[in-house]
Amino acid sequence: MLRDTGKWIAMTVAALLALFIVHNIFGTTWSNQCDPGNQQFLLMKDDPITSFSPQGRLFTWENDGPDNSWLCSDASLSLSHVGPDVNAMFDSTRAEMTRNGWSELAPSPESDFAVYQKDVSGVRIDAIVRKQPLWVEVDMNVPGLHPGEFGFSSP
Repeated sequence: MLRDTGKWIAMTVAALLALFIVHNIFGTTWSNQCDPGNQQFLLMKDDPITSFSPQGRLFTWENDGPDNSWLCSDASLSLSHVGPDVNAMFDSTRAEMTRNGWSELAPSPESDFAVYQKDVSGVRIDAIVRKQPLWVEVDMNVPGLHPGEFGFSSP
């Protein structure tokens, strides 16, 4: 009796493992249609603002979010500059965004955030720069790409 139960448990685990592997292989293959070669993600990664280091920062934390989903969601990239003088880092990050061709939307000198846009190779990149208590955060994203849209064609 225990032997038969063990076989069923082993077969169930094997079936679930096989389903998990097939799910991930299909998801990865499908996501390559969403952003072939991570071209849109690399537009953000190659932007000069990603290598910018505001004066006074202790370190930068980067969170990459390439489009590897089933639903062709947005690719994203987040940078957090941590340091003691958040106000100076916020001001220098905003100035660097403008210097690198980013357009500020509805500028407000007294707010703790700024919204930017930039067009690169026909693709719009959005960014929000936020002042947090101990860091300055730059969140960039590119709208989800479906094959043949927004300047890239599917093979």
